[in-house]
Amino acid sequence: MYYYNHTFTSNYTPDESSRSDSESDGSIIIDADDNSTANTDNETDDSDDDDEGIEYDSIHNEDSSHFYSEKEHGKYYIGLCHLQITPNFILWLLSTSVSARSFLRHSYDNINNYLYYYGLVRIPRCKVQIMQVQRLPDETCAVIIKTYWLRLVQRQWKKTYRKRKMMLRNRMHPTAQQYKQIHGYYPPHISRMPSIRGMLSKYVKYTS
Repeated sequence: MYYYNHTFTSNYTPDESSRSDSESDGSIIIDADDNSTANTDNETDDSDDDDEGIEYDSIHNEDSSHFYSEKEHGKYYIGLCHLQITPNFILWLLSTSVSARSFLRHSYDNINNYLYYYGLVRIPRCKVQIMQVQRLPDETCAVIIKTYWLRLVQRQWKKTYRKRKMMLRNRMHPTAQQYKQIHGYYPPHISRMPSIRGMLSKYVKYTS
């Protein structure tokens, strides 16, 4: 135990009579075990950080060929991008990317953190994006974010799936079954089953 003499005023209560004489004299007692516990906690935190660093380094070593490869104009990549604003233009620039193989092999959180730590800039509240690279005349890698198409596909498929369930329910109706037995097909309003093909056709005008 280590003793440090320091006089202080405290709210002493009778219940505290079991303390040592050194404490009553105004001495502060610091137990060496407390320090060891605090050091153990710090070492645990450091070990966790080291484990995370090892995880990111492992992803980087595994994906180094993609990381250092030249990004091609018009190609699609998975990664992070950051916004650059100047008086003349506003651009989304490629920060870093990861191959599809590594993206599918590791958890989303690990990939997101790996891209954050290995990116050109530290992007707050970063989210993995699907990007199309546009190489500028000065070889700057600008990008067009395409991730929103996933949301559109999910939204449209939910609507299409709901229509399919309703149509299947209508086809099981006795009158619909009788109509099919007589004519060889279902009534016109339930004859054509909606599918994934063509469900995004209404967005064609926005891509042309």
